[in-house]
Amino acid sequence: MIPDDQTPPVDLQTRNSLQAIQRARRANPGLRHYALVDGACYLTLTKRFDEPGDRVQWQWLLEGTELDEIKHAGPALVTFTDDDALSDQLLLWLIGRDQQSPLVSWLWSEQGFETIAAHLKNQLFTRLPDGRRALFRYYNPTVRQALEPVLTETQQAELMSGILFWQTWRPLQRDYLTFTAPKKPEVSSA
Repeated sequence: MIPDDQTPPVDLQTRNSLQAIQRARRANPGLRHYALVDGACYLTLTKRFDEPGDRVQWQWLLEGTELDEIKHAGPALVTFTDDDALSDQLLLWLIGRDQQSPLVSWLWSEQGFETIAAHLKNQLFTRLPDGRRALFRYYNPTVRQALEPVLTETQQAELMSGILFWQTWRPLQRDYLTFTAPKKPEVSSA
């Protein structure tokens, strides 16, 4: 395991992933790129997110909930908008860590940061059959992949609301699995 204060060496796969993200951003200026990071997988994320200063916008999604005290162990939403050295350094680090051990869901949306953050925050808790509230860990990449075959189309649409593409790393295949927003039914005029 690499200590928190050291950055792993950048391999070709990580560099290629960064370049693909940069190309996608340039080709689709209306799309915003987000990282939804599972804080339970890496305990010093706050330090990492603070390094680029105001070049990167981020928020703990458990902040202000009944789990506020452990917000750093929940999901963080991060947005990358500018190609600059500090922002790209964090992005490169997240890609590398994610490809070592998945901890990020990569989201693409036309929606702004506050809208996506509010939507994802609304998805954090679910009701169990006995009425208790439970944390819904959809933001963990492994959980997200397992959800795909069990969610109904309505549940998929709710989870993906405002999100066009949701990507998670598949270590065994060494590539990203992409979930696409369900198509809205076309309404025909009668």
